[in-house]
Amino acid sequence: MCQESTAEKIQIVDVSRITKENPTQEDYKIVGESIHKAFVHLGFAYIQNHGVEKDTIVNAFSCSMDFFNLPTEVKERTSKGLDLQGWVKEGSEIFDQDENGQIAEHEVRETYDMKNISGGGIFPDTGCPTLRPALTKLTEASVSLTSRLLKALSVALNQELDYFDKMHLGMMAQGRIDCPNATTLRSLHYPPISSEMIKPGIIRCGEHSDYGTITLLYQDSMGSLEVKSVENKWVQATPIPETILINVGDLLENLSGGEYPATRHRVRIPQEELRRKCRRQSIAFFVHPDDHVLIEPLEGPNEKYKPITAIQHLANRFAATYGDDFNLSQEK
Repeated sequence: MCQESTAEKIQIVDVSRITKENPTQEDYKIVGESIHKAFVHLGFAYIQNHGVEKDTIVNAFSCSMDFFNLPTEVKERTSKGLDLQGWVKEGSEIFDQDENGQIAEHEVRETYDMKNISGGGIFPDTGCPTLRPALTKLTEASVSLTSRLLKALSVALNQELDYFDKMHLGMMAQGRIDCPNATTLRSLHYPPISSEMIKPGIIRCGEHSDYGTITLLYQDSMGSLEVKSVENKWVQATPIPETILINVGDLLENLSGGEYPATRHRVRIPQEELRRKCRRQSIAFFVHPDDHVLIEPLEGPNEKYKPITAIQHLANRFAATYGDDFNLSQEK
């Protein structure tokens, strides 16, 4: 189920048992054990036979690029606002430091964030009418897959099958106004690097951990994502066709009492990309518990992992990412 790997490789997990129709408790147990081994090992795993149709992924990438190719003044009309949905221009975020402890001052990327598929939110329906349906379809498939992965993880951590599912009732809104939730589909565009832009410290995305429970990452073929091992070595997360990369976020590390590490990672700019001057794309599905959920280790709080609500942890991380003047409480 879980392919053998060296200590410096991300493991591959076949999840076909839980993506088929009507998986059994035993199916969830077997897949959960495989994901458990991969997460304990490195906090990351490739999953194959995941059930998300290739055409759905390809179309989401294509329509995202149609949006990113729009003039800046058009994209600005959908700038991320109070509902935390919309376009985020280059340079708006700071993700921690590089391996030398220096702030990655020259992060080069733009994003479109989507967190509500119930009809609300800012969409570029005039400038790019295909974006909403394409990202909505990928979101729906990601929600379905996530629910099954959460069931497998619940069993792996000796909980009832729907234990984690009950913490994530409001993923992408889905009409659940009673369960505010910060789960977000983020389409990322890393534009080509020109010779004038090459300078010390330039990086696609600085070293960081993800904020929530788990992340599903749909990658293009360009690669350049690196994962930091427990030995502080950088491991290449080279794209593998027909797989999705999943990883542990801060809150699952807390819930597991540190058994699953929220591994830090970064997006570098390889020399090959500089020579070819290529753009890069990825789509990340950041899974968060409902805002009100109190997060603490399943075996009880300890000195390292103290109780905190999902929304308070997010507010703390957003303040560090967007600056001291960011106040999430004003955004809700």
